[in-house]
Amino acid sequence: MNSSIQKAFKILSFVAANPQKMSLSEMSTALSMNKTTLFRFLQTLESLNLLDKKNGSYVPGIRLFELGSKVPVKQLIVGKAHPLLVKLTEKVNETVNLGELNNHKILYLDKFESNRSLQIQTNIGSYISLHCTALGKAALSILPEFERKGIISRLVLEKRTKNTISDLQKLVTYIEEVKKRGYSLDIEEWEVGLHCVAVPLAIPELNFYGAISFAGPSVRFTWARMAELADQLKETVTRIKKAISLGGDE
Repeated sequence: MNSSIQKAFKILSFVAANPQKMSLSEMSTALSMNKTTLFRFLQTLESLNLLDKKNGSYVPGIRLFELGSKVPVKQLIVGKAHPLLVKLTEKVNETVNLGELNNHKILYLDKFESNRSLQIQTNIGSYISLHCTALGKAALSILPEFERKGIISRLVLEKRTKNTISDLQKLVTYIEEVKKRGYSLDIEEWEVGLHCVAVPLAIPELNFYGAISFAGPSVRFTWARMAELADQLKETVTRIKKAISLGGDE
């Protein structure tokens, strides 16, 4: 891959994710890039209207917005993630799901099914609750704190099973645990006999907050099995982020 293109994309992604005012020296340190080289790239990107300079700070330019509007975020993320979800399912033989935080619920964006005879039925385009699903709790864990608090305060904590978290403070405490360990669980909270494990997927520069997950029957999804699957999900999240940041598949 052309190294200049990689550097340019790295700079654009950084500016989009860090709109606060930063000096050339601070940007150089953050990007691990020589200041002279960085300045040359910034000038070129500004001349192409991909970046604008306002009050001594660089911000996304109008041309970047024009290009971005032509590629819907969901389509971009699903397109990059799907091949990696396929590889993951082929490796562990479990159906994997990709969900996005949308309108205070989780929207299923993609899935790839295993060849197991006993599977959990999920439909792309359908919605599920946040408070009683692994996908939902994982997505909540990566939101900015003020946004997470606002969403949680407005949730209706419907008790679907005896295991469903229906107390606000217990949900807040659980989300803090998810933030520390990096994955969430659903132990028969959404449906009796169903276990689920999910790892958050955050792409702040695209304003995307979601998760990927495995779900299966409790007899197969033991504690040990879910811990193993969490590690596999974490590795895949890293690969998805890399594929999106580099503009190609790993």
